[in-house]
Amino acid sequence: MMLRRSFIVLTALSLFSSIATAQSQEQADRMARAVQFDDLAQVKKLLQEGISPNLLVRGGNPITVYAVRENSRTTLDYLLTLKNLDVDQPNLSGENVLMMASLYGLLPEVKTLIDKRAATINKSGWTPLHYACTNGHLQIAEFLLDKGAQVNALSDSDTTPLMMAVRSGNIQLVRLLLDRGADLQIRNHQGFSAIDVADLFNQEEVSRGLRSRWEKLYKTKYEGGPKPVSAESKPKG
Repeated sequence: MMLRRSFIVLTALSLFSSIATAQSQEQADRMARAVQFDDLAQVKKLLQEGISPNLLVRGGNPITVYAVRENSRTTLDYLLTLKNLDVDQPNLSGENVLMMASLYGLLPEVKTLIDKRAATINKSGWTPLHYACTNGHLQIAEFLLDKGAQVNALSDSDTTPLMMAVRSGNIQLVRLLLDRGADLQIRNHQGFSAIDVADLFNQEEVSRGLRSRWEKLYKTKYEGGPKPVSAESKPKG
């Protein structure tokens, strides 16, 4: 009798778990469609039905990250007002909404996330500043720096924001980072410096400017990389 009861209980729990999983997937699909089409009315309805604003949708993305990717600004701006929203929630690649808003050039949302929602600016690995510099977003990078972003932050591959800015080709952004203390001597895990990155991506004007700055700072001409990465090439502290 006990074995039969245990079997019934286990079967019921398994069935409940399957139903819950199906409902969760259905909810994620409904929410993803609503966000994709920037259907704020439907998003609000689903939230009122009990769906969490921290639900992961397509590709393992938080709703906010998915909204940025789909350029659903109306939905995104509403989600950022929700008190129970985890603004630092990452997707499966470790990207959060501040990083994605920085990448896509959404300055108003970046300001909201930092000034009103206290989103994390500095984190291990890739940072919002890296992402802003990737697409050459000068105003966002300047705002992040003003709010305390680490100018020499290292990604998992020891890439700096300066290297990403160089790759973007935005000379003003490169100049801003240098003026804020970006270190030309840092090399990534392949041994390349920001100057080498400029050469690799055919940013000739940027390369000339960086080489000139190198000569003024270190009183010697720059010898191209890659070079072995040493502890001295990484930022102190």
